[in-house]
Amino acid sequence: MTIIDFRMKAPIPKWEKLFEDAKDVVKDYHQLRNVEAIPSNTLEEVIEELDSHDIAYAVIMGRGNEPGSSNEELADFLRSPASDRFVGFIGVDTPDVDEAVRTIETFAATGLFRGVAVNASVLQPHLPVGDASWDPIFETCVKYKLPLVLTLSVFLGLTGPRQNYDFVRPSQLYRAAKAFPEVNFIISHGAWPLAGEAIAVASYTPNIYILPDLFVRFPEGDKYLEAANFHLSGQVLYGSNYPNVPYSFTLDKVKSYQWDEAAYRKFVYENAAKLLGLPSWKE
Repeated sequence: MTIIDFRMKAPIPKWEKLFEDAKDVVKDYHQLRNVEAIPSNTLEEVIEELDSHDIAYAVIMGRGNEPGSSNEELADFLRSPASDRFVGFIGVDTPDVDEAVRTIETFAATGLFRGVAVNASVLQPHLPVGDASWDPIFETCVKYKLPLVLTLSVFLGLTGPRQNYDFVRPSQLYRAAKAFPEVNFIISHGAWPLAGEAIAVASYTPNIYILPDLFVRFPEGDKYLEAANFHLSGQVLYGSNYPNVPYSFTLDKVKSYQWDEAAYRKFVYENAAKLLGLPSWKE
């Protein structure tokens, strides 16, 4: 199996409603045509889909501490034998920086998680990503050697809890990335539609990674693949955003691209394996 999916949700115990609700949300917001809701409902069915698409591991991004999507529920799943194909990230969709730090401290200490995920449009103070007020979060990621995913896109910048298009801007991460070179910053949603800006910032900042997930299929999505196939082959990651869209939505696009073979391996597997401490590519 030769793919790592760096962003998805799964119907783990107590997350079933979150999984079901996710099936239509992107389609409804973006008015996507000819995109059918995924058929899977159970964890077993999702694993069958992973097998059918040659996906070795899948990353579940935590959400926060609310029942029905909590870090505790994700931790319980990661303790179970059923989790051997999944990697968990601590979710800090929390009111403020202090609570985010407490959450990371609590769940990083379990040794079950391999990263941290932040929804930038929710966290207070409501300042640009990478602002110095967020430094305690970055320092905690350094302490536990955890990569940090920040979700940035117009989808959250304009439809999230606080409408602010500037939250899309990946250039705002430059200060933090330079101040904390030990932290691997991952821009989920690729900061779409600012694909060019994300690519430019990553070009000068080797600890910034781009995770365009479903936006590889959107206008200018080819830019992400072009960068992965050219000068940023070590800094772009594959993700599906499943079950918001079916696996075919992203994989059909990725597999039809004219890849350099080494760059393809890095994009779909090797870059993620390095960040997550997973086994190397196998034929």
